[in-house]
Amino acid sequence: MRGRGAAHGGRQGGQAAAARTVGAAVTAFHVRGSGTPLVMVPGLAATGRFFSDAAAGLADRHRVVTVELPARRPDATVRGAAEELAGVLDRLDLRGAVLLGWSLGATVAYEYLDRFGTERVTALVSVEQSPRLTPAPGWPHAAFGSLDAAGAEELGAAALAEPAAFAERLVRGSFAAGTEPEPGLVGALAAEALHWDPRACAALLADAVRRDFRACVAALALPVLFVHGARSRVYPTGVGRWLAGAVPGAELRVFEDSGHLPFIEEPRAFVRAVADFVARSAAHG
Repeated sequence: MRGRGAAHGGRQGGQAAAARTVGAAVTAFHVRGSGTPLVMVPGLAATGRFFSDAAAGLADRHRVVTVELPARRPDATVRGAAEELAGVLDRLDLRGAVLLGWSLGATVAYEYLDRFGTERVTALVSVEQSPRLTPAPGWPHAAFGSLDAAGAEELGAAALAEPAAFAERLVRGSFAAGTEPEPGLVGALAAEALHWDPRACAALLADAVRRDFRACVAALALPVLFVHGARSRVYPTGVGRWLAGAVPGAELRVFEDSGHLPFIEEPRAFVRAVADFVARSAAHG
């Protein structure tokens, strides 16, 4: 199984770790490498360690900053997470950064760009996310193909009732359909998910399913790369094609052997795709 290094080890590959206080929240972030800033935001019930392999590969040419979502806040919201992300970019005084958000981390990236604009960010990589997580008339691209508000509430209740079982199910369901991931890798990623307070997980999901970023995404005026897994069970409806068609000049990269975790399932190809996009964005900036 590719991605054996993901979520393993103590510190994140020798990264400098720090924390930023934003209001009552403390936002952890990790910095490694040098070059064009690349800010990576993980998804729901995930940590920056999910990016370990990809971050290591990208740090050869980039200043990689992994920013944690508000995993310990029972009142977590997408807006609050975007504010914390803005606080980290301000503290590091990043300019010309590429923002990479995976899953709900991409939702936070959409919110950040909608609220704070492109003063510090010059390109976006959106990995495996839909701009609207629930169905609507003419909108078939809900999470899991059909997630509705009641389903999201059930997921939140499962996270609260059985955190360990919820984490394992979430991780297993993120790998490509038809594959059986290594038990050790599933266990390591599920252990990372347990760093989240279940109340924070439920709160952030409940907030995210109420949001609709379709207009926000369509209005993006910066280089964008949409990354999706051809065998994703989380987004099985081909939402990447809609996204790429909605944003003029946007690029779409579909990883044929990946599900919801292309940076773990196909890490080398993922690193190449992101690095090449960053280089193209800089050349046309």
